[in-house]
Order: sequence, then structure tokens, then C-alpha cells
Amino acid sequence: MNNISASEFRGYKSKSPRQFIKPVEDFLNEADEILQKGIHLTGDKTPWDGLHNKFRFREGEVTIWSGYNGSGKSMVMGQCALWLTELSSVLIASMEMKGAVTVARMLRQGFGERHPSREFIDEFKERTENKLWIYDQTDNVSIEDVMSMIDWAAEQKNVKHIMIDSLMMCGVNQEIGDNQKNFMAQLCTKAKEFNIHIHLVAHSKKPPQGLKNYIPNRYDISGSAKIADLAFNVIIINPNEQKKRDREENKTTAYDDPDGWFIVDKQRNGEWTGNFGFLFHTESLRCTEKYCDKVDQW
Repeated sequence: MNNISASEFRGYKSKSPRQFIKPVEDFLNEADEILQKGIHLTGDKTPWDGLHNKFRFREGEVTIWSGYNGSGKSMVMGQCALWLTELSSVLIASMEMKGAVTVARMLRQGFGERHPSREFIDEFKERTENKLWIYDQTDNVSIEDVMSMIDWAAEQKNVKHIMIDSLMMCGVNQEIGDNQKNFMAQLCTKAKEFNIHIHLVAHSKKPPQGLKNYIPNRYDISGSAKIADLAFNVIIINPNEQKKRDREENKTTAYDDPDGWFIVDKQRNGEWTGNFGFLFHTESLRCTEKYCDKVDQW
């Protein structure tokens, strides 16, 4: 596992603007493959079989992860990051959480229990070498540093998934919509330029007053509407608060319901939007497709 500090790439210059003009023949083979297979079935899968033919993380796209504060979006994104290291390479810029805490949670998710063994930690180190990177900066980061981080990770380490947690820590003025629009536009440009997938956490606004079980959507993302407009995909993580309340009151009526939902509210290059219900395994902090007392090791 290698930690990345700002000093390693702060001086790394962003690419100068350039033209990308190509003859149409350069696109024909890829276009034919899209028509034969369907673009919605290209890209990296999520950890859950039920979503494999519905949603993918495609190259050249930006995904927004949203939900209320404390909804678990960073945790679910971390589970996806762990899964993606088997298929690709990941950099997590965890500006809202110390790098060691991020890794500790992923160790727990990978091991399937609260306290990973020493043997598993050694195995984790081997399996994630040059595949999983942590930008350990728990503070506001300038937009310039974010873009330099992306350049460095994509060019120097061939990272394919960059996860930024969160928008509010990226030096973007939350009161000026154009600042958020320009930041999103830059992320989309970087994703397409390097043919990578960029994940960005963006919190949801507080629910409308008086609506206890209100489910947020892409229009509830805090800040400019352009955040969702420019994103290729919008994922909402929404825990089942009613089920949680019923459990606390020893009610059993809702026990068969999901513990939460992975909601694909937008998928520009896919054919499916909808809700995917998951169950939550407390010991591993892992979302599962069906109830289980114990999950397998990663």
C-alpha cells in the first residue's frame, strides 16, 4: 500500500490544452463493438451480481455518489473500491477521513469480520500493491491540486478509478454555481482525456421539513443543478430508516425489507435506472444481496 501526499504531485503540471481531431475511421471498431455488445454492458461491474447487467462504471465517465450525511455513501463506495482492485486500479482521495481509517474499514470489509487477522492484512498488502492508492489529505484541497492529482495518478500510476470524497473539500465555492459547474466540467474532461472513471461524493440537501421517509434524488444534491446535469451517472445511497426505527422498537414487520438502497438515478450511457435493495452485514460493514450470518473473505 502506498500513501500519496500532496508534495508528490503538487508541482506536477496539468496538461496544456490541445486539439483531439481524429478521422472517423479511428472510431469504427469501437463503435461496432458498442452496437454488438451494447455500451451499457461495457465498463467495470459493481460487487453485486444483481447489478452486473444493469449498471457499469465505464471509462471516460464521472459518477456522483450522493445521499444524506451519514447515509453510508463513502462506505459503499469503499466496498466498490475494494472490488475494483481485483479488476483495475483505484486511488481514493479521502479528504473527509484519515487514510488509516479508510484502509481500516476496507480491511474489515475484505476480511468479513470486525477484526482482520494478521495473515489477512499481509495478504491484503500483496493483493493491493500498485492497485490501491490513498491520498491522505484531511483538509480542503485546491481545485488545482485535485486536477494535478488526477494527472499524476493517471499518467504516472495508470490509475483507472479515482474516488474523491468529497466535493465540499475540493476548494469549490459552494455559494457560486458557476464554480461547481466549472469543476464538474474539468472532471469530465479529465475522465475523457485519460479514459478513466472519476467518482465524486456530493452530499444531499436536508429533506423537506415534515417528510420523514423522503428519498433524495439527483435534484436534491447540495449546490448547483449542473453537478447532476454534467455527471454521467448519479448514485444515491439511501438507508432504510423506517426499518432501523422498527428494529429499535422491537417491531418485526419490516425485517424482510432491504436495509437500504443503491439507487441509480441517472445513467447517461446505460439503459437502466432504478433501485437495488441491499442488506447490511454489520460485522464486515459490507452490503450484501441476501441475508447471511457471515460473509466470505474478499
